[in-house]
Amino acid sequence: MKDKWTLKKWYKLIAPEYFGMGEVGETPADEPEKVLNRVVEVTLAELTNDYSNQNPYKKLYFKVYKVAGSNAYTSFFRYELGRDYINSLTRRRTTKVEDVVDITTSDGYVLRVKPVAFTIRRCKTSQRSAIRKIMREIILNSSNTNFVQFIQECILGKIPSEIYKNAKKIYPLRRVEIRKIELLKEPKGIEKGVFEEEVKEEVEAKEVKEVAERPEKAEAEA
Repeated sequence: MKDKWTLKKWYKLIAPEYFGMGEVGETPADEPEKVLNRVVEVTLAELTNDYSNQNPYKKLYFKVYKVAGSNAYTSFFRYELGRDYINSLTRRRTTKVEDVVDITTSDGYVLRVKPVAFTIRRCKTSQRSAIRKIMREIILNSSNTNFVQFIQECILGKIPSEIYKNAKKIYPLRRVEIRKIELLKEPKGIEKGVFEEEVKEEVEAKEVKEVAERPEKAEAEA
């Protein structure tokens, strides 16, 4: 009787294009179909090879949607901060302000976003409500962008920074983070490979436009 492991093949797990398409792990299977829908966890530090700041605590979960040869291609499934990191920010005689905001991006992705803010000292219920309102408004306004831009702005800190800048006027804050993002629904009939190509084309078109505008700017400055 043959060992089942000898019949299995190892598939390389590939990150989405908007996260660099690097290899984020391997998974064994005796049939390619069995790799579909598997979920892989990777930290932002591992993904970017940057272990500074909170990157080791930022966890991304990708789900396999396509297998081609020995490669298993993944798409975004979930993002969350490590529990240990959240616990380290929670202190006595301070307030943790949380919210849950469901948004739809400009290209039709439905996401559940969970922001969290930590105050320097314990604040009043009215101040907590005001901070929560600012969180919600900024996240809803930011959802006017496409899926990729919204995810990157959450994970890389632009949206938390915007919340911090506005909410600290209500009460002094120590930290603001996006604690978790869950993908609830994708646009109907989406082809992920096509979507990734469209994102790439948008970026390339923008770069071409910027290059074309440089001579005009140089002449105007002269």
